[in-house]
Amino acid sequence: MRNLFEVVPDNLFSLLAARHRAVYFRALMVLRECYQREITFRRADLVAYLISQMERDLTDLPEDEMMDADGVDPVGAPSASPKAVEAAPVQPVVPESPVDREAAVAHRSNAAGTSPGPDGLGDSDGSDGFGGFDDATLSGRAHALVRRLVQTGWLQSVTDGSGFDETLIVPQYASVLLDALHAIVEPVQQRYNAFVYSVYSNLRTANEERDEFMLQALQSAYDATVALRENLRALLHNIHTYYQNLHLRQDIRDLLAEHFDSYQLSVAIATYHPLKTFDSVYRFRPRILQILRDWLAAPSLLNRMSATLRQQRPELDDLAARGEIVRLIQFIGDTFESLDDLLREIDHRNAAYNRASVERLQYLLNSDRDIKGKLVQLLRALPPVHARAPSPLLSAMAELPLYEVRYFDPDALYTEPKRRQRGQPQPLRRPGGVDDAAFQEEAKELLERANALFSQQRIAEFILSQMDEHGRLPASALRLPEWDDFIRAIVAVVRGDEPEMPYGIEWDDETQTVVVGAYRIPALTFLRKEADRWTGRAGTRR
Repeated sequence: MRNLFEVVPDNLFSLLAARHRAVYFRALMVLRECYQREITFRRADLVAYLISQMERDLTDLPEDEMMDADGVDPVGAPSASPKAVEAAPVQPVVPESPVDREAAVAHRSNAAGTSPGPDGLGDSDGSDGFGGFDDATLSGRAHALVRRLVQTGWLQSVTDGSGFDETLIVPQYASVLLDALHAIVEPVQQRYNAFVYSVYSNLRTANEERDEFMLQALQSAYDATVALRENLRALLHNIHTYYQNLHLRQDIRDLLAEHFDSYQLSVAIATYHPLKTFDSVYRFRPRILQILRDWLAAPSLLNRMSATLRQQRPELDDLAARGEIVRLIQFIGDTFESLDDLLREIDHRNAAYNRASVERLQYLLNSDRDIKGKLVQLLRALPPVHARAPSPLLSAMAELPLYEVRYFDPDALYTEPKRRQRGQPQPLRRPGGVDDAAFQEEAKELLERANALFSQQRIAEFILSQMDEHGRLPASALRLPEWDDFIRAIVAVVRGDEPEMPYGIEWDDETQTVVVGAYRIPALTFLRKEADRWTGRAGTRR
């Protein structure tokens, strides 16, 4: 792995450790907005953005803190050395005319009490923080911010060959960091169900078309699977962070504000609730896994996708390309098969946080440290006013102006039920006179009847016997005259993704459900498999 500072300038992060880091951060966010809105932008465009959105920040900066007397800029650290500046060379600002340039340099030098540097833009010691302001105007301070961004490597300036105008360029590493900083302060609501449907949609379309874009569909499904897994992990750790921060809340208002205004809005309602109410994982997972199994069982498809991959990555040979395709397929399958453990852990952490939040709230309510709270604790420790048992505390209470308050509420007439004590469970007793051999024979007969009704062979025969000449059986065409037939239909759907069954299932996402007799069942179609696509036998019985 490469060293980070071989890619970025050494002083790139100095802005975020500066004394005016809040102002610099705001400037970085304004830079990100300008970068996203404008295809290309010049120095004057960014200055206009800064003045428009940071007028208060630029005005409130004190001029006496812009430059310390010892040549240290207001970031609270020594200014960038000439060596650091050489690590990220920038184009000097080109004024509109030599006269303006000399006047600006002279004005800055007189204001700071220093002499201009060799480039005419900073002091002779190489420092150029807020002390490089042209004047006290907003435009001068905005230009100083832009110069600071250029010097630290967040921006690069390119002079147009046809004139003296400068075009500002955001390097790739700066673009990535700007997006990361924005995601920290303005987190985006993640749609986990969209990731699952994206995986299913890409795989289903590729499976139906089976054209030269199958590899792209597999790679898109892989990216969506990685995003789903990482976002679920982030949700898990985010809940754990709230859980760990509970002990820091010493005030009831702070605890309630964090629970209802922060956790409930940004985690529970925005993320956790949609994840649990929309069952996209359990709905699309069997279809996703079935498509992946079919692809792994088709060598021609793997060869076709590996050939496409070799066009993208010529350094791979046939064996390595095929291994990469198999790795992508297995990663998607393994991730979806292991989602249950991750979702179960998320449920556990969410329940633990809610329970700990309530316990923390009860603790704070019962351990108030002011005089009122101490009086409440003392009164709770005293016996009831009308207690009949002799106690020295009752005598002391008689001298206090205490009285008992009673009132009616909706639960006044409620009597708490008594819990029944459960004894040791006893095994069922056989009726007297029943022979053991006869009992075993009846149990065996009952088991054989259940197997005869719902065995693999009977389920396969039940579906195949109702298919048309094209090997299709829509749900609306099912014949369910008896209750056992309805149970067979349920078992047929549950076992539809098993390779031993001679049929497959195609779901209708538009119709959703159909009515067959007295039953409402999912809209689906049973499809007969080819002879080489299933491993069941007519005589197989479970």
